[in-house]
Amino acid sequence: MTAPHEPKPHLLPQQDAPRSRPLWAGGSLLAVVTIGAGAFFYTHTTSPKAAVPAPPPDNSAVGTAPALQAAVQLSMLSAQNAPKALAATSFNAQQRSQILAAVQRGDMRLVEMPVLDAAGVTGQTVDVTVSGLTQRVVLTGKFQRLILPIAEAAQVTIDPVTMPHAPALTIGAMTALGPEALPSLTALSQRIVLGVIVQ
Repeated sequence: MTAPHEPKPHLLPQQDAPRSRPLWAGGSLLAVVTIGAGAFFYTHTTSPKAAVPAPPPDNSAVGTAPALQAAVQLSMLSAQNAPKALAATSFNAQQRSQILAAVQRGDMRLVEMPVLDAAGVTGQTVDVTVSGLTQRVVLTGKFQRLILPIAEAAQVTIDPVTMPHAPALTIGAMTALGPEALPSLTALSQRIVLGVIVQ
């Protein structure tokens, strides 16, 4: 009986070697391009920290707070009701006649924005300015009528005249969409800027 023939081990030819070299070369090239692009954008979009001088301190801005932004939608009054509505405002006779003439020409519209102190406190005073005209309003816990003359696009600013009570003065406004709380004021240096949409 003869023993089974044992096969001799022999090496197979390496078929993967020719393909791996181009892959390594392509990967290395991609890495070099990526690093180079990153370095280019870093050096061309940033400047050295030493080259940027610190801004000088602005002493006039100390103690001032930024304006508080909001937007309200208000209902327009008809031109027929303008004389009666203006008669109930704090505008003087000359201002009322100028506003009425602008409304009749179609250069201005009157809108209504009743306001109150949301905390129910009486006595907080604010200045309401629009179209270069200012009305002083003493807030109460009940809505009081506020008539605003609005040009094409208007911003209404509300500045506290008296120090806002603690914890904050929140003005409630009756808008076309219902009651709305405006941003709260906590200091005399703050103001509310309202973008007005007339409907």
